[in-house]
Amino acid sequence: MLRLMAPPLPTLLDAGEDTYEIGQTHPNRNQIGVFDLLIVTTGCLLMGESKQKYEVKGEHTLILYPDRHHFSYKPCEERTHFYWFHFTTANVWTELSETSTSHSIEKERSQGRNPFSEYPFRIVLPKFCNVDNWKAVDHLCQQIIRAENEWIYSWEWQKQVLFQQLLQELSSEANVSKSLPSLAVAEQAAAYLRRNYQKKIGYEELGKALRFHPNHIARCMINSLGCTPIEYVTRVRLDQAKLLLISKDWSIEKISESCGFSQMAYFSRIFKKQEGITPREFRYRFSGEK
Repeated sequence: MLRLMAPPLPTLLDAGEDTYEIGQTHPNRNQIGVFDLLIVTTGCLLMGESKQKYEVKGEHTLILYPDRHHFSYKPCEERTHFYWFHFTTANVWTELSETSTSHSIEKERSQGRNPFSEYPFRIVLPKFCNVDNWKAVDHLCQQIIRAENEWIYSWEWQKQVLFQQLLQELSSEANVSKSLPSLAVAEQAAAYLRRNYQKKIGYEELGKALRFHPNHIARCMINSLGCTPIEYVTRVRLDQAKLLLISKDWSIEKISESCGFSQMAYFSRIFKKQEGITPREFRYRFSGEK
């Protein structure tokens, strides 16, 4: 699995399609400095990256990394058509596996920030997989190639928007679940907690909602997001409280209750621990209210 951090979003540099006849090979490249996304429609590309080998068959996709050596370990044995996309990212990228621990951005994303500033977020893509939503992916590939050849005012913008849609299709829950099941569980739990942050949520309820043992969910969240379910929902509640402190003239007690905190004293204590100031001081800093 490949994890990209955004913003900024990954940028498409170049795109195209090619057909290899029997006996043809992909170029031998080393540390080219950009990602190479290959999406095969028919046939099979026999690709190597460093010491790993991949049979990229029809309706399969492979992402080759910018800091590796990639090549054809064997010529094509059948006529093969594929799309290729060279893209880059200005932010951090990481290779994930089931045994690796993902360092979380969740702890840093909230502390001391203006509630109206942008959040960093993850884009997780399967390195190699069979594409379940093939029709949508194939259609987007065709649109991007068409945009490459159309000289219209917004062609570059259109191409980048289509490429983001393509990455989103490849990052679908089905593809991620097959490549990294623990991350899929963590993301499901995080989504459930974001939807229900105003309610009292216990481990047992979370387990029933996701149909996994609560201990398994907690392990997946710690490994993938770097926090427990309780820590995660607390951060969601604090983020929402910060927005309400600035955008509403509600009392702090009402804000505390609406964000899922059962006691205002606990809300004030954990808010100050997170932000270094009380909720009232936070409101004054950004709104000027005394």
